[in-house]
This record gives sequence, structure tokens and C-alpha cells, in this order.
Amino acid sequence: MPNKNESSNERYQITTRVTIIGAVVNFILAIFKIIIGSIGHSHALIVDGIHSFSDLLSDGLVVFAAKKGNQSPDDDHPYGHARIETAFAAVLGGILIAVGIGIVIDALERLTSGDIVTPESMTVWVALLSVLSKEALYRYTLIYANRLNSPILKANAWHHRSDAISSIVVLVGIVGSMSGIPYLDAAAAVIVSMMIAKIGWEIAKESIEQLVDKGLDPKKVQFISSHITEIPGVNHMHMLRTRQMGAEALLDVHIEVAPQLSVSEGHRISDEVSKGITREFPDIAQVLVHIDPEDDEEDSTCSHLPLRKEILEDLEHHWRHIEQAKLLEEVVLHYLSGKVSVQVILPLSALSNIDSPDELAGAFNAVVKNLKYIISVEILYR
Repeated sequence: MPNKNESSNERYQITTRVTIIGAVVNFILAIFKIIIGSIGHSHALIVDGIHSFSDLLSDGLVVFAAKKGNQSPDDDHPYGHARIETAFAAVLGGILIAVGIGIVIDALERLTSGDIVTPESMTVWVALLSVLSKEALYRYTLIYANRLNSPILKANAWHHRSDAISSIVVLVGIVGSMSGIPYLDAAAAVIVSMMIAKIGWEIAKESIEQLVDKGLDPKKVQFISSHITEIPGVNHMHMLRTRQMGAEALLDVHIEVAPQLSVSEGHRISDEVSKGITREFPDIAQVLVHIDPEDDEEDSTCSHLPLRKEILEDLEHHWRHIEQAKLLEEVVLHYLSGKVSVQVILPLSALSNIDSPDELAGAFNAVVKNLKYIISVEILYR
């Protein structure tokens, strides 16, 4: 989970520092692999060197994406620029796929042409150095990728791990060729290339899923649901939706509260839901809570009913002959189950000229029977 105390600028600086260290190591390894691979006649090592040069391009993409993603929200991007990281992670995955396919084609041509030469012993040491260096870079980068919950740093970390694995295959191929299996070096080049393409596909697929608003992991969503329903005042919840935006997640949910709560109390409950979720799940940056007095998941049963202005005009017309209606202090409307229930607040002085409160309530209810959308009128006094 990302550290919420990590500022955007710190995030960018960490990402840049980690990536530059990887780029320097990639450059040195690429030079060693290509030179020693050429001198030592290991096609697999040369291929691995070309792969390391492609890493330099991906490192550049990471720095660029981190800089752009660090920009603050603006009028055109009110949610910020976090998805730039995800978009560039998809590009990085595409590069890996292209590199892998290209090297596979070249290696297969060498295998079919019979252009096979046994590598020399110096290539073994360079391949071993590559394995150790890339595994160290993987572990180093993944530490900060998890700390920042950065999709592009995670992609780059797994890029380093793919390089380490590919270098292991190269090492096995070189040793095998030197041990009397001449085709093993070229076969290792094919295997490495296929691995590179596969990892590229996985990175691109995950990034594209985020870009098209794939929800969070179902188990996490279930955990979030349970947490919401445990908050006091929440009777039920539905329409919980989540999506990932860079290192952060966004969430919106409908919660049901007691149908006749005040607006302010419903808002207070929604605040508690929002604060509770962001406190329990630090990677969730924004929570939008919609308050419902009843379940509207399938259909809003009250959407056809008139708004307050029209209702008050109807009531005033029907109550115009009731003397106490002139004393109205407040009218409260409750939209429930496809009808409107009305609460009328009168001063106690309204009872001075009638025999009982029930008589007055009966008068208010009797004259609105023609208003089919009103289910009841309740009179309160203060």
C-alpha cells in the first residue's frame, strides 16, 4: 500500500532515482554482453545485450511517465495525471512483446540455417554477472514499487526479473553448448525471447485493464463491503464500484439509511463511511457516497414524483379553506416507495379552536385524497 505521507514530489524523486540506477546498470551490462558475446561467439548473450539496451528505452519511459504523472490536477484533468504511469506501463509491455518477437525470429533463422558456433568460456562469467545484477535490481526496484504502489515501477521491476531469468537461460545455453550440445545457445536465445514477450503481454494486459476501469480484486471489494455495513447508521449498501487510477483507487457506493433521517445526519453517516474506508484502505484516495432512504439499485421508484415546489403549490390549493393551514411553520416531504408522505409542523396555538388533534389531522388528510402521489399527512406541533 502506498504511504500517504509520501508527497507527489518525493514520489517522483524516488521513482527517478531508482530508475536511473537501473539504467546505469543496464547500460554497463548491455555493453559487456554485446562485446563479450561477439568476441566469445554466443548469440544468446548478444541477444541478451540487445534486450538490455531495450531496457534503457523503458527506463527513459519510466522517468518521463513519473514526471508527467506527478503533475497536479488541472481544469482538463480534475482527477490528476496518475493514469499516465499506467499508460506508459502498457507501452513498456508492448516494447517487451516487440523485442521478444523480433529476437525469436532472428534466433530461429540461426537455428534453421545451421550458423552455430560454440561459445567461449568468457561468456559464462558475463552471463553470471548479468543474472546477479538483474536479480539485485529486481529486488531493489520492487521495494520502492510496493512502497509507492507504482504500476510503472512494478512493471520495470518485473522487467529486471525477466532479464535475470533470461540471463539464467543464456547461462544454461552457453554451458550446454560448451559441453557438447552446439544448438543449446541458439535455443536459449529463442526461449529468452519468448519469456520476454510473455512478460510484456502480462504487463500490457494488466495496464490496459486499469485503463478501462477494471475493478479492484473481488476479495478486497468483499472486505470493503463488510467494512461499510459495520459502520453505525448504515442499514444496507449496494452499487459498490471501484477502479484503479495509477497508484490510487477510486470508489463509489450507495448506502441505505433510516428513511426519515435528516439530511445532515445522513451526510454525517456518509462522512464516516468515507473516512472509515480511506483509513482502513490507504490506497483508496477518493470515496463518493450516495445516500438512499431505500433500495434504488434496480429502479428509482420516486423519480416520477413532482418536486417540492409543485407539491407545495398543490397542498396550498387543497388546504386553502383550512384556517390552521395559514399557520404552517414547516413542511417536510419524504419520498418513499413511489409515494410522498407529508409532515406538517404547526404551532400549538393551532389547536385552540378545535376539539382534538385527530380532528385537524383528518381535515388535512381529507382534502388531499385527490393527490394520488401523497400517501399520508402527519401533523406535528411545537
